[in-house]
Amino acid sequence: MERHSESTKGILKLLLPHGVMLLLILILVIGITGIPQNYNISSFNGVTTPNIPFSLVLDSISNNFKVLLSGEAFKTVIQGEPALDLLIRTGRKSFTILFFGTILSLAIGIPKGIIDSRRKITSGTFKLLQSLIPLSLPDVFTIGLLQFLAMYLFTNSVRLFGVDPLPYIGDKTILHSVYPIFAISILPSAYIARITASTIEEGFGKPYILAARGKGLSRLQIIKGHLLKSIMFNILSGFTTIMGIMFSSLIIIERLFSFRGVGFYLLYFYTTEIIDPYEAGVGFTLFIVFLSVLYYILIAAINILKDTVIKIKETN
Repeated sequence: MERHSESTKGILKLLLPHGVMLLLILILVIGITGIPQNYNISSFNGVTTPNIPFSLVLDSISNNFKVLLSGEAFKTVIQGEPALDLLIRTGRKSFTILFFGTILSLAIGIPKGIIDSRRKITSGTFKLLQSLIPLSLPDVFTIGLLQFLAMYLFTNSVRLFGVDPLPYIGDKTILHSVYPIFAISILPSAYIARITASTIEEGFGKPYILAARGKGLSRLQIIKGHLLKSIMFNILSGFTTIMGIMFSSLIIIERLFSFRGVGFYLLYFYTTEIIDPYEAGVGFTLFIVFLSVLYYILIAAINILKDTVIKIKETN
């Protein structure tokens, strides 16, 4: 009972800072998105003049809070569809990309990191460049290259491994999500590979690993039996950065591939003139609040898992 109580207190202590931070972020997001889109401040001869009185801006922000807190935002009809239904439909698509993108990142990054760690010191610069180059390139550039390749393969009916070219734009079938999933996993894979390789290289210099090698254990046995927990711990430690990369890439990917998820509609609400400004404003606020909540829930869950890994690591 005491251990269970201590564990519960530890989780609550871990969640509290994230809860406070999420609350502050939500207040800031709702406040900023409540500012009218046509609000502007002009300056002439050193005199600044807003085109909308500040009192009306405050009323708009206050109304934004009321619409969300009262639940009216969920009932608002956007292009003939309740905002809640639209959010659920698009949220599933975005979550699919994020979930399978994360799985693919781990499936590519960890093995690549293990392979990279086998290379000799003389290839260290080349190995470092392999991981740094993808991370240093802008998201739009790498995603755009992938889209160009996908478009070339599709328009020229190029078959890879006997598979017909996949559709590179739209979201009508599950096949349309393949390229977005792959696109969102590129940068995280490079980041995970770098973490994995660094952890293994550092671990192989420790005395207990040298002792294990002296006993005749293979490299794979040492990684699996002695370093796997350290690798997962370090990956979890860097997952805040990884999730940040994925969430920022999501909007770009969904827009470029015309994959109508939450990120696609965020830009659509902000730029379209087809939807009524009030409906677009409510939709934009609702969708960005959803992404904020999802992000902090995932980060909190990762930190709880990381805390569990720490305890296992310490007991061993």
